[in-house]
Amino acid sequence: MHPFIAAVVVLCLAMVALPRPDLALVALLAIVPAAAIVDPDGATVPLLAATAIGVVLFRMTLTGFRPRVHLGLILLIAFAVMWSYLMPQVAQTPDRSWGDLACLLTGLGVLAASAVVHPSPRSVACCVAGTGACAAGYLLIGGEYVADRLTGLGLNSNYLGAMLALALVAAVGLARLDRSWAWLLPALACALALLETRSRGAFLMAAAGLACVLLVGRPMRQKVVITLTVLAVAMALPGTFDAVEDNLMGKRSSTELTANTEVRMEAALLALRVALDHPIRGIGYGGFPSYAHSPSALSIYINTHNDYLRLAAEAGVVTLALFLALLWLGLCRRHAPDRVVLQSLCAAYAVGLLFANTLGNVVVTAPFWVSLGCLLAQARRPHPGGASRGRPSGSTHAFPAPQEAARRASAYGPVGAGDRPSAETGAHADK
Repeated sequence: MHPFIAAVVVLCLAMVALPRPDLALVALLAIVPAAAIVDPDGATVPLLAATAIGVVLFRMTLTGFRPRVHLGLILLIAFAVMWSYLMPQVAQTPDRSWGDLACLLTGLGVLAASAVVHPSPRSVACCVAGTGACAAGYLLIGGEYVADRLTGLGLNSNYLGAMLALALVAAVGLARLDRSWAWLLPALACALALLETRSRGAFLMAAAGLACVLLVGRPMRQKVVITLTVLAVAMALPGTFDAVEDNLMGKRSSTELTANTEVRMEAALLALRVALDHPIRGIGYGGFPSYAHSPSALSIYINTHNDYLRLAAEAGVVTLALFLALLWLGLCRRHAPDRVVLQSLCAAYAVGLLFANTLGNVVVTAPFWVSLGCLLAQARRPHPGGASRGRPSGSTHAFPAPQEAARRASAYGPVGAGDRPSAETGAHADK
């Protein structure tokens, strides 16, 4: 991207963030994919994200905010990752990249900003679905294919599939929440592009997110019936899913898929051993590929392909525990209906972390960080019925009974207009 254009975009984003930081985060979700299209291999995306974070946190510092548990967890994770990177436990190669570290810290900053300013959940979901559909249309028309798999936006097929899976979950969730068929059009575009990536991890992400969207809020009887129906179909038609898998995987042979799975399994086992040997601060963030390439390990330059194991191996088991606690605070709660879509989106991304190292890519993780921040923001808000918790369980009226009003009047003076019981309330109490 031309430096002048980048400066104009950053200035406009800063002007929006000062009066309305919540809108700045929503705008960031739309700017990040567009910047990836214009400059897929440059530093525009981290620059835009860092600018938005700086402005939002600056405004929150001026207006003030109360410290929360999740904000402390975010700071601890950032400190642990930086500590492991700056003071690694094993010797690192000179060419170790700092890009993943910068993107992870940027994502944590976006999470903190979203938890502080709590943007509108519906706006976030609409932006994720809309930008995902636009990106899917762009990729279907002008995307490149590598080994019969769709790539683009500077992302390989697995990362691109993860981004499209999140947009698909958001679009289907909005279709159910709004009871509008219009949102199925963006969902269709995302699904078609997702199929072209041939990514098994992305398919599982989409399946997990769609299951959350379609099953949440339904009676237990319906959940059981749907689950048993799927299992019955799987048992009655065992060959059908093999044919579907062949169509989804395209030209990827079973030998290639098996070899890919075996290599990933070896990398995962190595990461598990490293995590057990260095549980406090790991071997150093970003150091696993070079460690795996050593003759004493796998002799293959490969990452963990599992971000949970990567955090445990490179930053320590303690860092992984902090990250899981953050996920628990955001996901394992009963949320309002407008946040169910974001909850499903975060659940899909949590599943995707089992198959790819996407935490180091802002294009893929931006929807997750903003959505998780919205969930954490709701978790810290008071209960809507908190004002009525002080009333006795048997009381059905918001106003006090006449006897209680008289007692208050004798103790504290005359009853005000707002405390005086209505005629209906008094008549009902005298019965």
